[in-house]
Amino acid sequence: MALNATRRLDALPAPRLRLFAVATLLLTLLAVGAYVWRQDADSRRLREATLRHGEEHAAQVAEALAEQTAATMLTIDSAVRHLRDESAEGHEIDSDVRTIYDTFPPNTVAQIGIIGADGYLAWSSVGTTRRIYLGDRVHFKAHLDTEADNLYISAPVLGRASGAWSIQFSRAIRRQGRFAGVMVVSLSPDYFARAFAALKLDPDDVIALFKPDGTYLARVPKQAEAMGRAVPATRPFVGEKIPARGTFRTEAAFDKVERLFAWRRLDAYPVSVVVGLSRSALLRPVEEEIAASWRRAKIASLLVLLLAVGMAALLLRAARLQQALIASEIRHRGIFEKNTSVHLLIDPADGRIVDANQAAADFYGYARETLLTMRITDINSLPPAEVKAEMQKAKDEQRLYFNFRHRLADGTLRDVEVYSGPVEIEGRTLLFSIIHDVTARHELERRLTASEELHRSLFLTIAEGVIVVCGNGRITTWNDAALRILGVNAEALQSRKPVVVGADGEPLALEDYPTMRAARGEAFDHALYGVIRPDGKRVWVTVNCRPLQSGNAGGCAVLSFSDITELVEAEESLRLAQSVFEVAGEGIIVTDADNLIIAVNPAFSQLTGYAAEEVLGKGPGLLASGLHDADFYAAMWQRLTHDGTWEGEISNRRKDGRIFVEWLRITVVPERPGHGRRHVALFSDITERKREAEAIWHQANFDELTGLPNRKLLEDRLKRAIAQAHRKHTRVALLFIDLDRFKPVNDAYGHAAGDDLLQQVARRLENSLRDEDTVARLGGDEFVAVLPDLRTMEAPERAAEKIVGVISAPYRVGTHFVEISCSIGIALFPQDAGDADGLIARADAAMYAAKQAGRSTWRTL
Repeated sequence: MALNATRRLDALPAPRLRLFAVATLLLTLLAVGAYVWRQDADSRRLREATLRHGEEHAAQVAEALAEQTAATMLTIDSAVRHLRDESAEGHEIDSDVRTIYDTFPPNTVAQIGIIGADGYLAWSSVGTTRRIYLGDRVHFKAHLDTEADNLYISAPVLGRASGAWSIQFSRAIRRQGRFAGVMVVSLSPDYFARAFAALKLDPDDVIALFKPDGTYLARVPKQAEAMGRAVPATRPFVGEKIPARGTFRTEAAFDKVERLFAWRRLDAYPVSVVVGLSRSALLRPVEEEIAASWRRAKIASLLVLLLAVGMAALLLRAARLQQALIASEIRHRGIFEKNTSVHLLIDPADGRIVDANQAAADFYGYARETLLTMRITDINSLPPAEVKAEMQKAKDEQRLYFNFRHRLADGTLRDVEVYSGPVEIEGRTLLFSIIHDVTARHELERRLTASEELHRSLFLTIAEGVIVVCGNGRITTWNDAALRILGVNAEALQSRKPVVVGADGEPLALEDYPTMRAARGEAFDHALYGVIRPDGKRVWVTVNCRPLQSGNAGGCAVLSFSDITELVEAEESLRLAQSVFEVAGEGIIVTDADNLIIAVNPAFSQLTGYAAEEVLGKGPGLLASGLHDADFYAAMWQRLTHDGTWEGEISNRRKDGRIFVEWLRITVVPERPGHGRRHVALFSDITERKREAEAIWHQANFDELTGLPNRKLLEDRLKRAIAQAHRKHTRVALLFIDLDRFKPVNDAYGHAAGDDLLQQVARRLENSLRDEDTVARLGGDEFVAVLPDLRTMEAPERAAEKIVGVISAPYRVGTHFVEISCSIGIALFPQDAGDADGLIARADAAMYAAKQAGRSTWRTL
């Protein structure tokens, strides 16, 4: 074949051979350029794939570290909460503090302390005796003016004396619902850095812990340099309302290293874990592979160029060098074998494959030697009859190729186009065939056909009406939905039987019909029209129009329209409902399924002081007074979920900070298609009515002079203490206290002095007992103390001795100093009596025994 081809080249004139040579060089240069472009594109894709994998890896590391950090935070929070609770109950915490020091790694717990309600350091694990004011510290002020019981995590603080950085973890201490100080555990940021350093990352990689404002809590590496610094506020993980997780790429502001970052915000604590992987470290092995690939590409390109130059030289020399026929045949044989297209030489007599190039061996999956033992019928999967039919079809269609289906060595079938023609080689006529794999193209053609069928089906079945109008205003195409909405048949549609009216209900001139506007080339969206159908019914439609862009559209346009009659009618009903919403005297709040406010009425703004734009998109929690605990709201939501409604009294806070009491009714609006569940709340201000009721209650249950509980409230609390002791198997003590030598003071200095003395006695009694104890005045100079939930027998006696000592201390009444004492009778439940009346009677009798024993003492019976 090569010899015959060379002879044909020799027959060509020299100018044409030179033209062929130039064309060969140009095509080769174009091919090399395309190959270089493809190589560059592959390199870019490889880099991007590597970076995406790096982002996924960073996200996985961030997730794992977030779980680890959350567990660490929970451990710290549990320690702070335990110390706070023990301190609030008056227990010693020294052993607990030692346990915490032993539990945490050495040198990570900087200090454990208690800040009193006055802002001064009340206790410290380092044993300082100085009076230190810490009321200006953020971790103290964070717990003022709030009822929320949250763990506060401070930014790292540089010790004034130690010169070391520490993070403050604090919770508020409350006694009887009142703020009593702050429990603080100070940890070194190295506690977190050590855990992060355990991960073996690239030296340029970084792991950091951030507060919501972007302040560093910990960083690996360069922990010390990060302390006291913060990242720019533009970082996506900075802020209160950010996604829980995400990734981004940027140059770090800290050290100017370009990294792939992933963050994970902790669910229970205001902390984000950020992992940054060095872009250069990730791409280092990829860049090495790309460099090697470029070296191979340069070598291959150079070889191809050299081959092209050789071919050009061959063409130029073929005209004048007959003696180079053998060398030319070798070169052409090389072209046949190295061509990337699939080439076969076939004997038409028996279909035997005479020769095949390497591309054919690669494509079919057979060794070249194996191919030369096969026949074309071993590859072509079509039966002989179908092969003959395809050849006839190609002839009829005047095609230069045949469409066959060839089977590869692994059994895979591929669609191919076969370009075949006769060649003379050494006196034999063979078929030279070039095979192109067109499987992907045929699959694309099948998909395009399916897509066309799908769009045609959509056109016929969609609920919207669709019509096509050409430039002369003639309606050429429509679907069934158009006929159904307009209430016409095809003939009535084309003759425009329906009458079109405008949004004001007035009939339109024919030239203003949407079809005529479309014919003039206008494009419009959501135009509202009314249509009076032939049966007299009026429907409202919204119409969209676009010109057809296809080349054979001939200036046509497509109109789509939807029946919105029900929507228009519903809009009128909505206006009426809106009027009621606006003039209602009660405050109204509407929230969505996420409990975010989507609407409020003017009465809401009058009652709360918040304008509508200040609350939209926020939760009703902005009104929370802090007077209700989590159990209150959990019960409310449980009732809403179960019954669909809740009604009751609740305290909220106005914009100016004032607390007001409201009567609140909440109703659940069930879900419906397109809308999630919503809640509608109506409330009215009952503050004054509540205040009057509380005043009446206080007057009925408290002593007017001392402010202590009276006999009625005492009996109620005593009964509850007895019921609690029944459940817990503990004891209740009742101390009957009668003042000694009170009457002489009253007689000597007057009733005003006596009242002053009784008020001082009441305060001393309150201060000498526990917060959970009750002190009441029965009348005159008689007082009663109830000590519930006692677990030791000595507690009532210690309390009685303390009261005798406290009451016996001198008093200043006006300009005089007076001294009195008291006699105390003690009764215990269940030893001395089984009910409230029995305990009071028993303690009264014991009090008289104490008076008979000489006063200023206590007795039991």
